[in-house]
Amino acid sequence: MKKDQSLSRRVYILIAVMGLWGTAIGARLYFLHVVHSADYKERAERQQQRTLEVSPRRGNIYDRNGNELAVSIKVDSVFVVPGEIENRKATAKTLASATGLSTRDIMAKLNNDRSFVWIKRRLTDVESETIRKAKLPGIYFQKEDRRFYPQRELASHVLGYVNIDEEGMGGLEYRYNDSVRGDAGRVVIMTDARGRSFHRVEEPSMPGANLMTTIDENIQYIIEKELKAAEERTHAKGISIVAMDPHSGEILGMGNYPTFNPNEYSRYPPTSWINRSLSQVYEPGSTFKIATAVTALEEKLTTPDEVIDCQMGSIVLYGHRIRDTHKFGLLTVKQIIENSSNVGAIKLGLRIGDEKFANYIDRFGFGHPTNIDLPGEERGLTKPAARWSKISIGAISMGQEIGVTPLQVISMVSAVANGGIRYRPFVVKKIQDPRRGVVTETESQGVRVMSERTARELQDMLDSVVTDGTAHASKLAGYTAAGKTGTAQKIVDGHYGAHKYVASFAGYAPATNPTLALIVVLDEPQGAYYGAEIAAPVFKNIAEQVLRYRSVPPDVPSYAPEYKVEKDKLRAPEKPQILEPPHPEFIPASLSRQTVGPPELGDIAIPDFYGKSLREVTEECLKAGLRFQSIGSGAAVQQMPPPGAYVRAGARVRVRFSTRLSQR
Repeated sequence: MKKDQSLSRRVYILIAVMGLWGTAIGARLYFLHVVHSADYKERAERQQQRTLEVSPRRGNIYDRNGNELAVSIKVDSVFVVPGEIENRKATAKTLASATGLSTRDIMAKLNNDRSFVWIKRRLTDVESETIRKAKLPGIYFQKEDRRFYPQRELASHVLGYVNIDEEGMGGLEYRYNDSVRGDAGRVVIMTDARGRSFHRVEEPSMPGANLMTTIDENIQYIIEKELKAAEERTHAKGISIVAMDPHSGEILGMGNYPTFNPNEYSRYPPTSWINRSLSQVYEPGSTFKIATAVTALEEKLTTPDEVIDCQMGSIVLYGHRIRDTHKFGLLTVKQIIENSSNVGAIKLGLRIGDEKFANYIDRFGFGHPTNIDLPGEERGLTKPAARWSKISIGAISMGQEIGVTPLQVISMVSAVANGGIRYRPFVVKKIQDPRRGVVTETESQGVRVMSERTARELQDMLDSVVTDGTAHASKLAGYTAAGKTGTAQKIVDGHYGAHKYVASFAGYAPATNPTLALIVVLDEPQGAYYGAEIAAPVFKNIAEQVLRYRSVPPDVPSYAPEYKVEKDKLRAPEKPQILEPPHPEFIPASLSRQTVGPPELGDIAIPDFYGKSLREVTEECLKAGLRFQSIGSGAAVQQMPPPGAYVRAGARVRVRFSTRLSQR
């Protein structure tokens, strides 16, 4: 009996133990498969697979005529699966020789315990081919997009550049990065227990939006060509040139020196990346006398014909003697601007008064950013009237004691040119998504800063500056022009330096019907330093070429442009060449709908551009008075109209460029 009870007790204990054990196992399984299921699944996936993020294809950037300024091209990136490497030392040496990286850095990557490691992203064609020929185990390639700027330095400060991760780091690339970048893709690599890959799945990226800018590639080329010539003549520390449509605020071109190639920006000093047109703050000198004259006329404190005694070029203002470059006596207000009299400008400023002048300076936009759609803009340097000294009104009236940017000055000059409206400058006209079409389109925004009457009076004054005043060197062949010269000493260690100047000229053309506003600023030129001597001629050279390129009719009756093409350089093709339309991915929809009809007959023979570079074709078109549109990069391979065809001045010529030049 006792034995049966003992056996029964043992059975119950065993059953209880088994029950507890089963309960524990069940609880454990419940926690593993239910409570912590997601966590363990995630850990397993991390052990078995690795995810590569593939940068998306950035949208293209075009000029106003559909020419490509920035595109993305497919290139190889190389990565390694360390677990599959057989001879790490030999592999490291081969990769180092092919990529230019150090053997030590590559060995560190090969010894990494991760399932994959990038060796180098966005290889050159030579680097990729060298590594492929080596056929190294554990080495794999992934296609990625690399930003490419086909025109190299052209408009580099406007376009900006991108880093290794395809993130915009300057210019439009930075300002519109969220729109242009697109959505990243992914590559999922499956690995076994030893870390060896056996399968990969790719999730494609979504391309970014295209930018249609207001920049004209040909105008930009003209600007940069003349900018380079000016630098070679003057050896200036820095140069800025901005071309604007005075009736809309559209930036037609913007060039700076020093410049850089955004394809290899890291080879240039960071100072070369700066867009001086927006960020260079300088004392404007006599170009600011435009603001002084506008204020006095707008407040009806004077008239263009009023005679003012300029005291033989000398005035004492609270113990400070200020002189003119010439001993002027009696001058009308128009002549004060025409001859750039400091004494005359100061006398106008004294009539205006501190508070009123400060209000007009604010109205003209000085001391505030113009809000152009480019990064890095400075607001300039201004002070409220309460902080002006007794001589501030005199200094500011002639362009001292105030800091401005080239963009602010050309905005003010444009307001004079268009009849009194200051427009917000802008660069991007449209943002076009490849799936949704036009996302946004920029409309001109302006505010009236002076009456039409005052603007007309200023226009007459600035016209006389060119015809009879300090800016003879800016007089155009075939066109009227208006503008103002400026020469300002730079402040060095708190004092005006004896040999450091900023020379400038701001103006517009034609004076009778302005279509182009232009400013030229040279910082610390060597040798000649007056704006009339070195800045005005640059204005002339650029304005003449731009107006002819845009087919603006000459407004000087005695002038008739002559376009010459050397006939011995023309070759009649065996059969007409037809320009194939570019791939729709690279041309906006609005442009792709345009048709290329037969050109009107004229007296200008189309040159043969085959095999020539973009710059050579651009120069020939400018000389011949033709409007030029480029497609692609490299050497010219096709054109429309064909060589030998006769067209009128201003006709459009489309030329396709390619890196592969075939025989014909």
